[in-house]
Amino acid sequence: MKNHTILYKFIAVVAIFFAACSSDSNSWSASDVCPADGVNAYGMANRGTFVDERDGQVYKYTTIGDQVWMAQNLNFVSDSSACYDHDEQNCNTWGRLYNLLGEETILERPMNYALVDTVCPIGWHVPSAAEWDKLVNQLGEYEDEETALRLKSTEQWTDHQTGGNGTDDCGFSALPAGDHSGWGYEHMYNSAYFWSSTMANKFSTNSISIGGGLIARLNSSPPQMSIRCVKD
Repeated sequence: MKNHTILYKFIAVVAIFFAACSSDSNSWSASDVCPADGVNAYGMANRGTFVDERDGQVYKYTTIGDQVWMAQNLNFVSDSSACYDHDEQNCNTWGRLYNLLGEETILERPMNYALVDTVCPIGWHVPSAAEWDKLVNQLGEYEDEETALRLKSTEQWTDHQTGGNGTDDCGFSALPAGDHSGWGYEHMYNSAYFWSSTMANKFSTNSISIGGGLIARLNSSPPQMSIRCVKD
């Protein structure tokens, strides 16, 4: 009987150990990944603001891992950009929607790299798909609701059936600015679409979508989407 008691105690201890390991492996902490205080590798405060020298606009930024991201959608006026529904007030709230694919033809829609290189503020650039992957992996994974919540802002996401507002743990503050699908402006208040500079094929780029409660990397891209620049 004594041996049985010792065996049961041993099994209980092992079960507690593996439960603790499982809990640790699934844990995630904003204080570890994206602390609000402190200084990043660029010598900047982890969170703050900077000025776009081209037009004087002030943008928030946030540090996530070793990356520094704009914490607002780009709102720089270019020939390739437009406001949702052509309403300037929408640009003030959501930033502008951009077309980086150049002139569309029947056979190809090439990335306009001259525009990609100049659309972001000096010292910043349109992120590659790999840079988006790195961001997402710092917060969780693609096709995951919790990861989407960590990126989404705490307001403006009015479609509660697809996840609603986020927790914005790292100050990224993704807004549901919608897109232009080619047929018209749509998805405001329930989806965000972001450019990457990586071509998926000769017709489109890899793009990032947050909507339906999830975050995904797509092998297609609407003609007009939001831009979040990342620091060089």
